[in-house]
Order: sequence, then C-alpha cells, then structure tokens
Amino acid sequence: MPKTKDYIKEEKIMYLKEILRNFDKFEIGKKYAFKYNSHIRDFEYELHKLNQNMIFVYIFNNKIEITKINENKFEVIINLNDYLSIAERRRIIIFMKVEREHYNHYMLWYYRGTWHFDFDDAFGNLVIPIRRNSQLLKLTIIKKPKKFYLTLPELEKRPLPEKEFGFPLIPNELYLYEINGKKVEQILDYYEKKYKGMPYILRVKMRNRKAEYAIMKMLLKKGIFRYINGISRKPPFRIKMSEMRSYEWEFTNIVLPNPERMKGGQFPNFAYTALQDFDYDSTNQILLKFIDTRNETFLCGVDYKNDMWCIRLSGFMFKYKIKSVYRVLYNLDEQTKLFEF
Repeated sequence: MPKTKDYIKEEKIMYLKEILRNFDKFEIGKKYAFKYNSHIRDFEYELHKLNQNMIFVYIFNNKIEITKINENKFEVIINLNDYLSIAERRRIIIFMKVEREHYNHYMLWYYRGTWHFDFDDAFGNLVIPIRRNSQLLKLTIIKKPKKFYLTLPELEKRPLPEKEFGFPLIPNELYLYEINGKKVEQILDYYEKKYKGMPYILRVKMRNRKAEYAIMKMLLKKGIFRYINGISRKPPFRIKMSEMRSYEWEFTNIVLPNPERMKGGQFPNFAYTALQDFDYDSTNQILLKFIDTRNETFLCGVDYKNDMWCIRLSGFMFKYKIKSVYRVLYNLDEQTKLFEF
C-alpha cells in the first residue's frame, strides 16, 4: 500500500465539476488522492497540480489533463480509448456527473460499444453518439460571464439566453462550451433538427411500442396491473401555440400496478415509464427494465408466483441493457454466462 501520509485525502477529485470549481484551492506540488482500491493496490483517483494553470487527474492511472486558459475558461483532455474495463468506464462516467437540483445526471455514457454525450432536459434530452475516431475529447468549459443585451424600445437589460453558454455542468456557474472545437450550441441545434427535438424516452417508447404493448397485456392478464379507472386531469379543450412544444412530447400510460402484487423497495411511477429492455432467466418468468421521464432507471421481474419485484438502479445504468446491468451488479467477466452467479 502506498504511504498514505504522502497524500491529502480529498473526495472532490472524483468529479470534474468540483475540480474546476476549486481549481485555485489545490496546492502546487501536493498529491491529492481518494478511494484506495486493494485490487490494484493504489488509489482510484489522484490529482497533481503541476503549476498555477495545469492539473493532471489520474483515474485508474488513466491521465486527464486540465488546463486553465484564463480566469473564465478551462480545457479538459480525456482519451476515452483508455477506459476499457467496466470499472474504468464506470469511474469516468461518474467523473463527468453534472449538478442538478432533484436528480443526478451523467453527461457521458457508454452503450453498445459507443460513447455518448447525454444532454438532459436542459436541452430536450438529446443523446449524441461520439464517433470512434473522435474519442480523444478536448472539452472547453467556461464560467458563465455576466453579459446582457438591451431590448427595444424600453432598453430593458436582459441576460443572454442560457443556450449561448453551452450545456450547464453547474447551472449559472460552469458550462460545457465546446467539444473538439465545435460549439455545443451548434451541435445541439444540428441534432435537434435531426431528431426534431424528440426526447430520448419518446424514441425508446416508439421503438419498443409493440413489445411494450404485448408485455403490458400479459401483466394485465396476470392481474399484476390494472387499468386506470378515471383520469384526474382532463385534457385541455384548446392548446396555445406557446404551449405546443411541451404538450407535443407528453404521454401517460393507462395502467397502474396492484400494490398487493408488488415486492421490493422502490417502484417507478408506471404512468410515466417506457419499457427499454426485457430478458429472461431461470428464476423469473421475465425481466423488465424501465426508464421514466425523470431519467430514473428500474429493473423489475415477474416471478412464478405472478408477483412483480422492482429495484432502482444507479443513474449511470440508464442506457445499459439488462445483461450489462447484471454484469456490473455482480462483477461478472466475459467468460461467465449471464445468470451463473
């Protein structure tokens, strides 16, 4: 084990946003570390400040360079090709977590052999794949400048639109401004036109609509679910043009679970879920993975007593298939069959 007295224990180095927020507080020449791992006989996270403008962060010995360009701009270089194992990918996903008031959001995802940038409801839940030849990421992150524009005829002073600063890592403080030299605002505009602004959960629901219909029909037949008897909120008679965008992507399922047939600690609100994936094993009749409109993830199963159990999954598993969820939960290797644990 390394000499822990030579290191300063600091949990903040687990997150990029906290490193940038506290950049000037780290001391030159000091070694900051967190989370000793007995398997690798080293710390999972290390931070070294070389000078006033340069920090190296090591996650499982994979180097991330952070350069302070000026008081309001940082450049972050991450080589995603270095993150090959599940453990390494999980740590870099957590490292890129951004700050939200009521939930955790992970800006970077690895799904089916491809890395993605995941822009949450701040920009319409757009998910953008990263090309394999573009996995050396050069991110420009800025502090929100205090700039305003004047409106006519009253010459009222108003702040610039949020979108001009990029994607918020910490709202009103830190923003992802450029990815590999391209402005985030331009990237989002391109993909918003490509997907016509459709949120990720709606794309999942459209893609899996036939499977979801068949599975819901089965759950209704088994008595695990029931139809909603009444709708508490009546649909509006007229939708204003200003409200059109929000109403365009809303949906409500018309089924509810029967509480006496449910097991487990946490369940999604099934009125606002989409079936993302399903699978089978030797214990349950069927395994189901749901996501909801709050970007939360749940793994559920129907056992042979015709009861349903559910568990809430960590946020970084939002895009994982069920097989990948099990490999992470039970630390299975590539040679282990899915349910041999």
